[in-house]
Amino acid sequence: MNTRLLIAIILIVLGGIGGNVLRYTEVAPDRPADFGLIPNAYNGYVGTEQFFSDATYDVLKADLTTFRDFTGSDGSRVGLFAAYFSSQKYGSQIHSPKHCLPGGGWRIDDIHPYQLHLPGGITKEVNRSVISNRNSGAVMLYWFETRSGAIRSEYGLKLDLVKNSLLFRPTDAAIIRLTVNAPGGNVDLATRQAESFLQAFYPSIQNALPF
Repeated sequence: MNTRLLIAIILIVLGGIGGNVLRYTEVAPDRPADFGLIPNAYNGYVGTEQFFSDATYDVLKADLTTFRDFTGSDGSRVGLFAAYFSSQKYGSQIHSPKHCLPGGGWRIDDIHPYQLHLPGGITKEVNRSVISNRNSGAVMLYWFETRSGAIRSEYGLKLDLVKNSLLFRPTDAAIIRLTVNAPGGNVDLATRQAESFLQAFYPSIQNALPF
């Protein structure tokens, strides 16, 4: 048998074995997520839990979600959505807002990286999207959280999944999304309101995730 052909066969066999090991070897997270640790009333904000349709939850396939509408003492409103996936290996990978928003009637007018400054000197690079529909505009900040920390891009999330699989680490992940209305197109004001909200609530969001 030709040496090159033999090497090719060996590599194919090893690749197949490795792929099956990664696919069927699952490392469970050490604890589940608990969005009950995020308060509904704190620092002048009062929130109420909202719910999607059953069909939406079936498509989302998250293990745990929270979707809350908060009102601040100054009248500002912040929508918080978080979804946790205990594994990304078996058809339950995170849906990007880039795909979900247009399906919900929203148009993405702009999206750029944004440096988010959080309590404790934490800085995260997240996405800042300016979105609109027929009647209103809003600013959306979103990012993904995994064992590796904050990830901004969907491509980076895929790479992180591969890395954690190869290292036999849990492949759990979450998406954090904040939406703030931007009346008159005031993007900077809406962004400041989102950051103010996170200054108060990020520590509890962080505690709610098992990373």
